[in-house]
Amino acid sequence: SAKVVSLPISPSDESTTTIPERDALLQAIDNNDDDAIAQSIEQLIPLSPLDGNSEKAKYDAALDGEWKLIWYNSCNFSPLLKLPSPFRPDSYQYFGAIASREVGEGRVAQGLTGGILSALGSDTELWLSSGAVGRIDRPSSLDIYPPFRFQLGVVPGSSGSEKPKRTIVDADSDAEFRKANARSEEAQLAPKNVYEQLYLEDGGRG
Repeated sequence: SAKVVSLPISPSDESTTTIPERDALLQAIDNNDDDAIAQSIEQLIPLSPLDGNSEKAKYDAALDGEWKLIWYNSCNFSPLLKLPSPFRPDSYQYFGAIASREVGEGRVAQGLTGGILSALGSDTELWLSSGAVGRIDRPSSLDIYPPFRFQLGVVPGSSGSEKPKRTIVDADSDAEFRKANARSEEAQLAPKNVYEQLYLEDGGRG
């Protein structure tokens, strides 16, 4: 399954506290050492301050905010991430209040900006969003559901961010959206996505 590592854009005090296992993971990512990354992730997961048994409101508050994707073991969810540097865009994830403001209540989003997208303007951001509901009995799991949307907009807070995004694709099924995202036929037939947060610090909004 696909795994990603993201950091909050506005770190909390807890996320700046030294945790050897987390520091080892970040160092392995800096070194582009896939074996060390995989080992560090497995060592860090059991230390998560929040997990599937945590109170849902507390979990949602910790996840709320903007996160930058710094590592992934699969980029099938966005073909643009397969591009080499400097054409590969940066990827951001949006949860909670900022996602509600940008793509609608009860939704989550991935934003791509920079790289090849800079040709459309330095603040251009491609938004991929979906509905998402955290499970009551296991808040670390988000069930992903339609409608799925590709939209063209700008980076949050930049000039023009108050204007509506331009919708490119509005899909009512996983298969339809995956096809529009240039996914393989096998991927189009796969079951619905579930987002599972394996490690989350209790530091409040990112």
